[in-house]
Amino acid sequence: MNTFFRTVLLSPALLLTLAVASPTHALAAPSASSDADYAAGTRAMNQQRWSDAIADFDKVINAHGRRADAALYWKAYSLNRLGNRQIAIGTCDQLLAQFPDSHWNRDCKALALDMHVQVNIPDIHVDPDIQVNPNVNVTPEFHFQMHSGHDDPNEDIKMLALNSLLRQDPAKALPILRNILADNKSSLGMKHRAIFILAQNKSPEAQSILHDAVIGKMDPGLQREAIQSMAVFEGKSANNTLAEVYRTTSDPEVKRAVINAFFITQDAPRMVELARSEKNLDMKRDIVSRLALMHDKAATDYMLELLSK
Repeated sequence: MNTFFRTVLLSPALLLTLAVASPTHALAAPSASSDADYAAGTRAMNQQRWSDAIADFDKVINAHGRRADAALYWKAYSLNRLGNRQIAIGTCDQLLAQFPDSHWNRDCKALALDMHVQVNIPDIHVDPDIQVNPNVNVTPEFHFQMHSGHDDPNEDIKMLALNSLLRQDPAKALPILRNILADNKSSLGMKHRAIFILAQNKSPEAQSILHDAVIGKMDPGLQREAIQSMAVFEGKSANNTLAEVYRTTSDPEVKRAVINAFFITQDAPRMVELARSEKNLDMKRDIVSRLALMHDKAATDYMLELLSK
């Protein structure tokens, strides 16, 4: 058994994948309704069958059922009970992205505090007219960084006003956002908010600014933030651009941001392509660890391919 197999494949993440993506689960008939899946998930939790609970709640989430927000919380809870704290936090981020007004966000924040991890629930909400891509799975590294202890206390008000202005008069708002991103005096938190706001807006100029950040025309920290935001709001349609970023960058953190973005959009085939071509074992390990958490045939087939070597 080679070193890569021992260090990557025999991991808790892979064991979780093999538990919930086994042939029995893959061949099971779909539940009659997401309510039935939700009930099955709660029964599994009561019996401390945490992997089964995650699989059931994933069905509710993927079906966009009426209890999808609750399912995301209980999925995070179950992940935490399995010891996957960072993935649990990522699931809380997904809840926040897709259901910003859900009361389950408070429960996720309490769960995070219980894990001694700070989850930043923003004071600025996603534009109600903008839909977060429903087929995304937000990663542990993607947090809405809306607060900083050194920020101007008026920044929240300024950004709320700017978000409103962007909806009403983009021609006036977009130059302000561009200046915020270019100004060295702007706080990092304010720049992150600007990226978050831009990612919601589908105007060509807003997308052009976001694209500049994604391809590295701004500082690396903003590039990583822009990559994650583009994945959340654009889904798989962003992945050709992100694949080119991965191919051309030499920054390992930017590469990891792209890997996370593909995980967000659940693009397992693209991640398998990256894993097969990646020569850096640490980077390949990161890709495989993400694939090990995906309920996708391409991911499962690749795991079997690695096992056969």
